[in-house]
Amino acid sequence: MKKSWRLGCWMLATTILTGCGGGSNSAPQSQQTTNTTAKHSLTPEDGVDLPDSNDGVVPASGIGKSPKPASSDEDDSDFDRSQPAKDSPEWFILQITRLKLRPLGDSVDAFSQTAERQAELRRERNQQLVDLATEAIARTHKEKDEAKVRVFDLAVHHLLEAELQLALTGDQDHIDAIYEHASSLYERDPQSKAAIEAGQVLISFARLNAQRFGQQEPKWLEEYGRLARQFAKHFPQEERQAIPALFAAGQSCEYHGMMADAIQCYATVRELFPESSAAERITPILRRLNLKGQPLQLAGPTIGGGFVNAEELIGKPMLVVFWKTQAQPFVRQLPALKELLGQIDSNRLNVVSVNLDDDDNESAVQTFLESNGLNWPTIFQTEPDKRGWNNPVAAHYGIQSVPLYWVVSSKGNVAEMATNVQQIEPLLQKLMAPKKPVEDAQD
Repeated sequence: MKKSWRLGCWMLATTILTGCGGGSNSAPQSQQTTNTTAKHSLTPEDGVDLPDSNDGVVPASGIGKSPKPASSDEDDSDFDRSQPAKDSPEWFILQITRLKLRPLGDSVDAFSQTAERQAELRRERNQQLVDLATEAIARTHKEKDEAKVRVFDLAVHHLLEAELQLALTGDQDHIDAIYEHASSLYERDPQSKAAIEAGQVLISFARLNAQRFGQQEPKWLEEYGRLARQFAKHFPQEERQAIPALFAAGQSCEYHGMMADAIQCYATVRELFPESSAAERITPILRRLNLKGQPLQLAGPTIGGGFVNAEELIGKPMLVVFWKTQAQPFVRQLPALKELLGQIDSNRLNVVSVNLDDDDNESAVQTFLESNGLNWPTIFQTEPDKRGWNNPVAAHYGIQSVPLYWVVSSKGNVAEMATNVQQIEPLLQKLMAPKKPVEDAQD
């Protein structure tokens, strides 16, 4: 499958599906999540490393990326560029290519345009692209000839690309159309490129909105997970697309504390792709996500030649901190963590950390602890094959990101799991009350 079909970040216009057949009169209920602030600009992604993402939404590989310019589009490069007859499907594709190569507006100096004017010009161009692509689709959607099918697929590609941009401005008509079109194209031909791309578009649209608004509106994270699961069920043959989408949605939901949604995404990988290597990663991840209320299994060698075992610390609450010296989210949260712990009598709380640095430079880790005034017992593996995510504790619980904070009760059961200091503060506040007996954080 060509790269342009793997990108999957475009949408389908309402008008084409009237001719394509199928279709639903109403979008899924979860579609009704239009955000009135959707006109805000997108925040650039920091990459797929969840801890380094400011928004906690993980982009799936190959889903939701920006399309390549029309001049380098692989599908266009295969297209016959001889002058086609006017109003033929090929003629409309040629007009699309020319329109994409044309500068925005009539001004020679695009930089002299205001941001509002540029946005207006982009909307006008995208609507023109939608109109041109719709004409090409209307002339090819019933064709069986291989060449015409290629034109149909290419027209859908261009149409979806323009529709995504329009939908991301918060236009309700375009948002509604996404769900209707995906349903109709799937009913028309579940194996077609158009159906697969429409499914990818749904994931992309939800992910981008989760990235922008997920913190304030968790429904976008829920929708991100739901659509990733739906894509996997509708297109099991697209394993290379479905599995990354499920993992990314699961990580995003998990980062925001939506454990039930995360569990569903991870479990879908094991259910639909049991023979994949990815399925092997699911068991420890689910073990971690279901750890709340369960006894903690944690032990290992510490810096300085000691050894720590969680079972030997039962009797008072414990905080377990998973971290890396170079993990910026942890470094940023460290002052707040130190301030919180500074308010708690060390006799009332055990603190154990697990270092997950990739290299075996024990002195660097020791220097980090000393320079930050941290006297925690720190589990540190010097064997190369047990460093980083291969640390036995991390591997046992499928840990994929840091920082991670676990609050354990005095009975040894995990009471809370969080990715941010603020999330554990209310629980640890119980240990700050003066003149009271030692309390369990929570059983």
